[in-house]
Amino acid sequence: MAISNAERLSSITPCAYPLLSDTIHCGIDDVNLQKSVPVCDPDKAISMSEIEVIKNKLERIYNRKNNSCICGSDQVKPCWFRFGFAFLRRMFPVESGVSDLYSREFCPTNKTLLSYTKSYTLMGSTRETIINYGKNFARLLRERWLLGKCGEDILFFILLKRPNQLMRRNTLPYLTTGTIQQTPYIFASYGSLVRERIDPFNTMPINDLSINQQQQHYSDPLQEIVEAENVNFENGYSLKVVTENLLDRFEEKLSQEYSLPHTRSHIPNWAITVFITCALLCLLMTLGLCLMQTSVRRGSPRNKPIDTTRRWKAGFVGGKFLAG
Repeated sequence: MAISNAERLSSITPCAYPLLSDTIHCGIDDVNLQKSVPVCDPDKAISMSEIEVIKNKLERIYNRKNNSCICGSDQVKPCWFRFGFAFLRRMFPVESGVSDLYSREFCPTNKTLLSYTKSYTLMGSTRETIINYGKNFARLLRERWLLGKCGEDILFFILLKRPNQLMRRNTLPYLTTGTIQQTPYIFASYGSLVRERIDPFNTMPINDLSINQQQQHYSDPLQEIVEAENVNFENGYSLKVVTENLLDRFEEKLSQEYSLPHTRSHIPNWAITVFITCALLCLLMTLGLCLMQTSVRRGSPRNKPIDTTRRWKAGFVGGKFLAG
């Protein structure tokens, strides 16, 4: 089967996508850009001017945040949140191309996946499946790239051709010429420190959250930004405009979250419940012991009045001892 450029293995699995350090296969020919901007474009699907926009925007952000080191004062600058961009012309979801079980340590590259591209629509038949595939793709890229030092990394995985399942029904992706408009789509993945900043309940198991807390748990302000920019793509915004907006809005939100005090309690609800239950049991045991002691006192002979004869004898004997 003839494999087109878009159908190569890196379009199927992130395990075959180039590492950021692989400047040759990342498709960035400019030597200065290779060293200064964390962008990989193996399909060479975007222009140098679009990469320049990302580079200039990141430089302005890092100049403003030059003294805001996230991981520590000894961190190599730029030391704020770290951003990376991975581009693909198209994504071909196939069975076992990605998995929740895959990680940086275990990310197998199976060339037989290339034979599955004809039936990839079976795997990507629903919107949810495509979104899950793309999110896992972005997560594995971020983990393999090792952008961050302490979980402060953020990776944007951008498809230049959006899957049909991710198009809104009321969107007409046609230009006035009748040609199909290229509509990109963004997936985002971020490290543990970023998740901690934006989600106060990320350290708690879902079962330990109340209904309201679960609703908050699924409210991701950064994902809301990504979704809004995906809508902007559908409304005809260019890649340059969207990437600038994306970075501006992420900077604003992360700056807000980073400036807020984070004195959150990490004690799960189940531990609090167990503590309260034990306290109640201890209280009940104490009350039970008190009642038992009271009952014993009432039944003891020491509490019975001594008859008159015994009192007289005791007094008489005492008198004899005194006389002696």
